[in-house]
Amino acid sequence: MVTDNRILQFFPQGLRRDWERNGVNFDRIQEIRLRVNQPVRVLSEREHRLPIIYGERELEEIFRYLCHDSVYAYEEERKQGYITVEGGHRIGITGELTTAGNGRFIAKYIRYMNIRLAHEHKDIAKKIIQYLYHTQQGIPFNTLIISPPGVGKTTLLRDTIRLFSNGVEGYRGCNVGVIDERGEIAGAYRGSAMLDCGERTDIVTGGDKQQGISILVRTFAPRVIAIDEIGKSTDAEAIFHAGVCGCNILATIHGSSIEDIQHKFEMERILQSELIERFVVLSMDEKMVRYFEIYDRKGNQICGKNLLQVPA
Repeated sequence: MVTDNRILQFFPQGLRRDWERNGVNFDRIQEIRLRVNQPVRVLSEREHRLPIIYGERELEEIFRYLCHDSVYAYEEERKQGYITVEGGHRIGITGELTTAGNGRFIAKYIRYMNIRLAHEHKDIAKKIIQYLYHTQQGIPFNTLIISPPGVGKTTLLRDTIRLFSNGVEGYRGCNVGVIDERGEIAGAYRGSAMLDCGERTDIVTGGDKQQGISILVRTFAPRVIAIDEIGKSTDAEAIFHAGVCGCNILATIHGSSIEDIQHKFEMERILQSELIERFVVLSMDEKMVRYFEIYDRKGNQICGKNLLQVPA
């Protein structure tokens, strides 16, 4: 089996032979882990150890290749510990850090890389979308997706954005504003979305959530504002104010249940206000099969445990 060319794109010509020998399927891979002087590990349905070992020179060569030999052009992203490459794939980078001003650090010697592959799974939100609209008003509910890491919340978020934007049977499409801090939702590369977020969607990449919401509310009149990963109290505060301004909210947060996020300080005001009208809770079993459940603002279950998958 020959390795998919979409895998080879991450490696300089001189390092591709090892990958060509090992037969790797792009569509099944979530992450490729590169560690100095250690075997490469690939995460798909399970972890695979490949007989490929890179030293310091090879890792530096791979990084320069991914930056198109313009390392300084990626300096702002590097300060956050990653770069985003064409196709929306995010490359986590670390090693020996050095100060980069303003109390921030940047990897001086890159010794560890995590290539996180961006995959589109269109219609994965099709089974949940019917629960996320006001049937009488025809507009989306304020919705929060709750998920442990690695279960697929960003993929589900992206497809929900696309369906809200384009419209679905019985409901018209609407303007959606996306704040994509790390370029993971839209797979943005140089500001352009590489992944389909819908035809009525405007995307702010690189700024923080407060800045992004301010820009969108002032100048783009979104019906829905979408963000990934509420991580701190300022994120929650920005979302609360967007709701007060009349925008509907579509957001995600790490957690395992509604009860779990109730203990998060940053969620206190949002939950007390009952701003969120729908909670979509994701889970995954030991066989990596994914499920969803849906609850209303009072915590009543309105959709029991269902498979989360692209319809056949």
